[in-house]
Amino acid sequence: MDTTQAPHILETDFFSDARVELLHELDGLFDNTPVSRGLWAFLWLADIDKLKELVAGARTNAEMQYVYLQALIKEGQVVKHWTQKSRQSSAASTPCPSSPAPAPSPAPHGHKRKLGEIFRSSTEVDKCLERDGNKCIVTGAGRPVEVAHIFPFAMRYLQSPEEINNPYSPWKILRRFWAEDKVNEWFRAIQPTTETMKNLLCLAPSVHKYHERAYFALKPVEMSEDRTQLKLRFYWLPNVNNPPVMRITTKPDIPAINDLRFVGDQGAQVVDKVKLYNVHTDLRIFNGDSIVIKTTNADTHPLPDTALLEMQWLLHAVTALSGGAEPLDLDDNSDDESTDMAMDFYASEDEDASLPP
Repeated sequence: MDTTQAPHILETDFFSDARVELLHELDGLFDNTPVSRGLWAFLWLADIDKLKELVAGARTNAEMQYVYLQALIKEGQVVKHWTQKSRQSSAASTPCPSSPAPAPSPAPHGHKRKLGEIFRSSTEVDKCLERDGNKCIVTGAGRPVEVAHIFPFAMRYLQSPEEINNPYSPWKILRRFWAEDKVNEWFRAIQPTTETMKNLLCLAPSVHKYHERAYFALKPVEMSEDRTQLKLRFYWLPNVNNPPVMRITTKPDIPAINDLRFVGDQGAQVVDKVKLYNVHTDLRIFNGDSIVIKTTNADTHPLPDTALLEMQWLLHAVTALSGGAEPLDLDDNSDDESTDMAMDFYASEDEDASLPP
């Protein structure tokens, strides 16, 4: 536990001089035109090599690149998918493992649902509870605990061939900002189902809600060679209240966060705040604290997949920086025709780079 006010990990890991230089160039190529806060967040967290590709594309045709990137974020709604706001929330918790939880569409208990008649696996839930000892992996708190998905249950329908080939598929959008090999690894990790122990972990009810709202994220650090021990680090994510549109060069203002996370409207007179405690030590949980998950059998009770945890780490950070909401329409000179032209312009690239089977 470190109580000093160190810079936030997002600042040290992402906000390099090289990124700032690239974003200043991109801002100039876009004639200093503001972008949606969602696109702004993606640009500040994208892989540097992918950011270089985006800048190179803007050098060739800045207007086309601007319209294309804006359309991707607006129509793709990645953050809404990730936070389960694009459809009815999956209510991913499973406090009663003996009964399979329903799919999002409401129906009487026991009736079949659409979307492939998918039910959450009570077997995998039971095994996850066994692996994690019926305790929250963050606080150590016992029952009641909820079995949470890393990759959201509500996003399972985005795995279909039709959705993958959609020009605004979240997978295609992710590949614009992160290395193709990395995104392919995420995709493989979640195939063919979200209902696997590698996508599940136990959280206390309040901790689960904080995680769903991207108050914090878990950063994977190391998996042991025998796959029986996984080390993570806990990080509170900032409460960001940005305007709907902003200049690309606006550097994220991220305060140092130790053990306290502010929530709600920071402009209000009274600001809510949350903390977490380790029930075994009675100590507050600080940014950067280590969490270790163990299993006695890596084959029958595997630990969470590090690729999915990495995806969670990055998309939770995007969610936090973008304010947890997709951008509003911009008052600019783009129109449906120019958006269609931009999508057609980049369609050939998407055809050449497909996701793994």
